[in-house]
Amino acid sequence: MTKHSDVVIVGGGVMGCATAYYLARRGITSSVFEQNTFGWGASGATAGVVGPLWHVPHDNEPYFELALKSLRMFPTLASDLTDAGLDPQYRQSGVLKVAFTEELAGTLRDDLAWQSDLDMAVEWLDAQEVSDREPDISPRVLGGVYSPQEGYVVGQSLVDSLVHAGTQLGVRFFDKTEVFGIETEASRVVGVRTAAGGFEAGHVVLASGPWTGIATRWIPEDVPIRPIKGQRILLRLPGLLPRSPVDGFSGYCVPQPDGRILVAATRHEYEFDQVVTAGAIADMIKAAVDLYPKLKDAQFDSARVGVRPGTPDDLPIIGPVPGWDGLSIIAGHDAVGIMMAPATADSLAESIASGDGVPLEPFSLGRFSP
Repeated sequence: MTKHSDVVIVGGGVMGCATAYYLARRGITSSVFEQNTFGWGASGATAGVVGPLWHVPHDNEPYFELALKSLRMFPTLASDLTDAGLDPQYRQSGVLKVAFTEELAGTLRDDLAWQSDLDMAVEWLDAQEVSDREPDISPRVLGGVYSPQEGYVVGQSLVDSLVHAGTQLGVRFFDKTEVFGIETEASRVVGVRTAAGGFEAGHVVLASGPWTGIATRWIPEDVPIRPIKGQRILLRLPGLLPRSPVDGFSGYCVPQPDGRILVAATRHEYEFDQVVTAGAIADMIKAAVDLYPKLKDAQFDSARVGVRPGTPDDLPIIGPVPGWDGLSIIAGHDAVGIMMAPATADSLAESIASGDGVPLEPFSLGRFSP
């Protein structure tokens, strides 16, 4: 091996790029390797909703606290990345979840009971208040819950801005450069083998999404991460743009800074392809038109696929890999990778810098060991 980096990160999605950024903020240099282009997978195909109140289980205290920390970090991160020269297009617009039936309205009211204890100004909106906020929304909506401190980000823009700012801080980014495997000496990881040659490293981070779970590609132990394919579409209808992401239980309509509306998302377990399917498009268009009937006349702009990484217990795998010196994993966030990225990556960067993996023990790969 002729090349060296303090840390090598395998995977150029939001987790890998954010980890490199937060390491660089601590003065630790890293090299990020991506087999395709940065953000081309799930990170670029995400709905981009930053809404942990709806998507992270509040009864799992370590996970929910990490999610709330990430939510609080987003405004500062977005400001810092913009100051570095590239806007990640984060908007603290709030998130609105609406109900079409009394049963779903009851579900929202039940959630509001614990959400109200968070001091985040979450509130119930009746049908008229929903209509006042979203004049084009379906008249069938009975009410909804609005959480003003949440919002959305454009996934590809976030990745691009992390690459831009990270480069300024000394991170080396290698796109279209596949990592074939890791190099070890006994139980210590000392580097990786790539299409650009060997790289020595004091630490290796596996941040390759669903590819992290490919059996024995990295280490002999099983990493229980499975692929979950998701599809989303972009529509455009001049004069109609939601004020914030709106969820009708069957799908999201998310405003985009360029005036388009992102509609998401589908879920296909154990599928690893990049094929956009007619059935998924039909389902998303129906969800969009149910929320905003005028969208039946919208222009269809584009569709995109991303494959997300899931785990058996629906919690991510973060932190040092038991039994292996110099190896960490940051993967398995399923549909919440974008919203969890700031706090997750910052926590892993701190673990690598300090050598202390204890704070990340609730997310350790070791929880799956007999």
